[in-house]
Amino acid sequence: MTPEGEMMIACKTEYSGSPNVDKYAVEYILSHCAKQAVQNGNTVVDKKLLNLALTVPEPPEGQKWSFELATALHKKGSLSDKQYGYLIAYIDLGHNKD
Repeated sequence: MTPEGEMMIACKTEYSGSPNVDKYAVEYILSHCAKQAVQNGNTVVDKKLLNLALTVPEPPEGQKWSFELATALHKKGSLSDKQYGYLIAYIDLGHNKD
């Protein structure tokens, strides 16, 4: 909601691979957008999005997060569905770049 009272959509997103993982990728994107909306002076209706800790695990030593690395570690069981979903969104947003 803008300071003028106009209802706006902060962002739209969709993932369609695995529902157990996709829900976390969507959660990450929506929370990220909500936090940016607040920084821009807007009010967010769904307050729970503002309280999510958007943390991702550190990549293995000497590596950077990539879709391939995250997928391989998830398949091995080294990443939970939530960690993997958050990483997919993190990578999609370009947060894995220096």
